[in-house]
Amino acid sequence: MRRALLGLCCLLGGIGAADEPPVHVGAYYYPWYEASDRHWDLGYAGEGPRLGKYSSRSAEVIRQHLDWSREFGIDSWICSWWGTNSWEDETLRRFVVPALESALANGEPTPRFCLFYESEGLLGLDPETGIEFDESTTTRFLNHFRYLADHYFSSPAYLRIEGKPVVYLYLSRAFAGGYARALLRARAVGEARGFSLFLVGDEIYWGEPDADRIAALDAITAYNLHGPEIYAGLKDWNPFIKDCDDLYRRYREVASGSGTLVIPGIIPGFDTRGRHYFIPRFLSPDDRSTGTLEALSRVALRHVDPRFPAVTITSFNEWHEGTQVEPDATGDRSAGDTLRQ
Repeated sequence: MRRALLGLCCLLGGIGAADEPPVHVGAYYYPWYEASDRHWDLGYAGEGPRLGKYSSRSAEVIRQHLDWSREFGIDSWICSWWGTNSWEDETLRRFVVPALESALANGEPTPRFCLFYESEGLLGLDPETGIEFDESTTTRFLNHFRYLADHYFSSPAYLRIEGKPVVYLYLSRAFAGGYARALLRARAVGEARGFSLFLVGDEIYWGEPDADRIAALDAITAYNLHGPEIYAGLKDWNPFIKDCDDLYRRYREVASGSGTLVIPGIIPGFDTRGRHYFIPRFLSPDDRSTGTLEALSRVALRHVDPRFPAVTITSFNEWHEGTQVEPDATGDRSAGDTLRQ
């Protein structure tokens, strides 16, 4: 896997003319593991991580993740956040963020971090109506942003775009009801504490773009285009790649109307071991490379926004969905090599 991940980062960093800025590579980072089987009990495809069933609170694990991120050209960690005083929150505040700040203070090349607001788990998702922003949900949402502003945004390691702390919003495409007012009020919460927010919505997905919701966001992205059931059981995944390209084109056209940035998302594969159809890491039975990762990376590069050229990788280490680029127990680091190249 190492050679492939290294390859992709050179590809991402080498787009366009020499005087153009390199593409910023963010990777979704999951701080929810404990060696006692916390989250590991959900399983994983293949042999599992090279580091074994690790704890996200281990200083050695965090250090190795930093080293791999530097090697693979990952510029930021988009850290999954599950609420005030949650296990993930404690892990980030007490272990991950201090490690990043220490590396930064020591002058080491250090990925920045930002937060991935887990909307479904934090606010609730109704399969029929989505994430409905009534007064109760809005109050919860605003309280969360007060906490984020008070405990994270001032970190010197926090990722900023245009000087604004970045927050990714999972499943923003399911926001309904008074979401637009809630987003404005969240921005006001940040302003009251000295922060102008940069909100990135998980908006790009199969279906038609919602221009009003896109306009309420600073940027849009796709967390995972695992797609509708028409793709289940494909032998040749090239049509899926083409459909992703067309999808990004439609969303980019709508986003341009409101000046909203587009940050394309990339997955190396998707495998939940039978709970969903899977997306292989190769495009056809004859391909045993990192073809899916490479192909989706080229799609992403066609749609990066020149104002802030950036892509996201799903994921650094979500093992139970098989999207990780973290090296596995076999020593395979081909996804990392692809990123680097």
